[in-house]
Amino acid sequence: MERLKAAKDNKEARMNFVSYWADFVRNNPDQEWGRQQKVLIDSMIQSAKHSSLTPQRYLKIKRKKAGRKC
Repeated sequence: MERLKAAKDNKEARMNFVSYWADFVRNNPDQEWGRQQKVLIDSMIQSAKHSSLTPQRYLKIKRKKAGRKC
């Protein structure tokens, strides 16, 4: 399996990770990578549930960061 490569910037790091994960999915049983995806998704859901940020406030912040008016 391919190792995760060092990157010079954020875009390259993201692309390296996508390549690494695609290789991992191709070369490992569904049960193994599926279990890892479940852990990640469940932790993201838990984090969102415990956030004091409302969905409306989140979208307002996201639009502002993207340079759009709310």
